[in-house]
Amino acid sequence: MMEGADRGGVYATIADLAATFGLDEAQAAALSRYADLMLAWQRGNVTALRTREEIVSALFGDALALLDVPQLQERAGAGWVDLGAGAGVPGIPLAAALPAVEVTLLESTGKKCAFLDAAVEAAGLGERAAVVCERSEQHAAAGQPGREAYGVVLARAVAPLPALIELAAPLLARGGVLLASKTGRAVRDEGSRGAAVAALCGLAVGPVVTLSRSSLDDAVCAVYEKVASTPKRLPRREGQAVRHSLAR
Repeated sequence: MMEGADRGGVYATIADLAATFGLDEAQAAALSRYADLMLAWQRGNVTALRTREEIVSALFGDALALLDVPQLQERAGAGWVDLGAGAGVPGIPLAAALPAVEVTLLESTGKKCAFLDAAVEAAGLGERAAVVCERSEQHAAAGQPGREAYGVVLARAVAPLPALIELAAPLLARGGVLLASKTGRAVRDEGSRGAAVAALCGLAVGPVVTLSRSSLDDAVCAVYEKVASTPKRLPRREGQAVRHSLAR
């Protein structure tokens, strides 16, 4: 059952994040370098946010709030993929906070991939984070390295739940979980169609976890567990999940 998510803390500084989420000095320094890179990056916008305070609170604080999701902590040693990684949130902040995590940052836009390569280096995650510059449909196709390869799929601001579930399912190993960062309202609006798609893709609907330490209003994480093998017809052609939902 989902409860309404209230606004958590507003994190003005990396020190605020460190105090709230128990980060050590090295982890805080990694996030600080990452924020610096976001502000200094000159090769195209990677975020609409323009101040350090906004990046720390709205991006890093919201990402680290996922540490309160039990299904994430239980799979810290499994391979993770950040689907549609964009600027690297939530994958990079979570990897910085959890030393056991290895994460693939999956992004199809070349300019964003260039930023992600620099961000991985800036955060000191070169041995635990890899950038894959291709669409999820390519990465998870039959015979490709991403098919049923991950214990956790992270997704933030990627697509409505029906499309997101379809895209995530071929990436997940059985027993793995999709963790979809959403608002409670979006889950209420999209949840029934998402459940219908999940049933067709081998996923079971899990809990909706209130992210009480997020700085964003109504922040929740919708959890879906992979309980069956990926149907052979998935993934469909690029863009089909968004344009033509499996839930008719």
